[in-house]
Amino acid sequence: MKILITNDDGINAVGIIELAHALFKKGHELLVAAPEENMSCVSHGLTLRRPLHARKTALKKLPSVRAYAIDGTPSDCVRLAVGNLDFDPDLIVSGINDAPNLGSDAVYSGTISAAIEGLMIDKPAIAVAKDTFTTEHMDDAAAYFADVLPDLMRFFDFGPGMLSVNIPSTVREEYRGVRAAGLALQKYELRFDERMEDGRIAYYVRPGKLTECREDDDTDEKLMRDGYVVITPLTYDITDKAKLGTVKKLFERDGIG
Repeated sequence: MKILITNDDGINAVGIIELAHALFKKGHELLVAAPEENMSCVSHGLTLRRPLHARKTALKKLPSVRAYAIDGTPSDCVRLAVGNLDFDPDLIVSGINDAPNLGSDAVYSGTISAAIEGLMIDKPAIAVAKDTFTTEHMDDAAAYFADVLPDLMRFFDFGPGMLSVNIPSTVREEYRGVRAAGLALQKYELRFDERMEDGRIAYYVRPGKLTECREDDDTDEKLMRDGYVVITPLTYDITDKAKLGTVKKLFERDGIG
C-alpha cells in the first residue's frame, strides 16, 4: 500500500520515525512529508501569505525512504505531498503524536487536522497518538498500529472517512483491548501565568488538565485512562445538526422584510 506519513511534532520526532519504520517493515511504499519544526496545536492552519519550501531529507533508520521537511503546517504538508511531490497515496497516516489527541483537544490538534485534510481531498486517513507527553513505548505503539492497520482499513469499505486512534503509553501486552468512543470535553486552566519581561507582561499557558472522568463515563478520555486503545471516527463537518431545525424555525423566511 502507498502511504503518506505526516505529523505535527516535526520531521525528526520519534513518533514519525518509529511509525515509518514499522510500516516500512510491513512492505508499504512510503512518502514522509512533515513540518520542519514542531507545529503542535496549529489546528487546520494553512500557509497563504508566503511560499512553502520542501527540503529533501533522510530519516533516521530509513535512508531509503523518500522524505521531505516542509516549512509549513501539517495540512500544508498533506496538500503539497499529494499535489506537487508526485505521490498518490492509498492512505494518509498522521502521527504518531507524542501526546494523546483525546476529546475536544482534537479541535486544536495539527495531527488530527492533517488527517482531516486527507479526508477533504478524498483520501482515507488515520491520525495516531500515544498517551502521555513522552516518547516512552513509542516503538510498541508503532508496531501495534502497523499490525492492526489491515483491520483498520476495513472501515473505509463503508465509504470515505477518517479515524483517530489513541494508544496507551505502556507495553503492548498491557493494552486492555479496543473501544470505540466519542470525544470528551477537555478542560484547562483559563488564566495564564504572568511575568514581567522587557518591561511588559508576558503570559504563559498553565500546564495541566482539569478534566475529570466519572466512573460511568464512556468517552475517549475515560476509556484510555482505563487502558484501552480508543478509536473515534471524525469529520470536518462541524454543523450542529441537532439545532439546525431550531435555526430554520427562528430565521428562515422568504424575502428580506
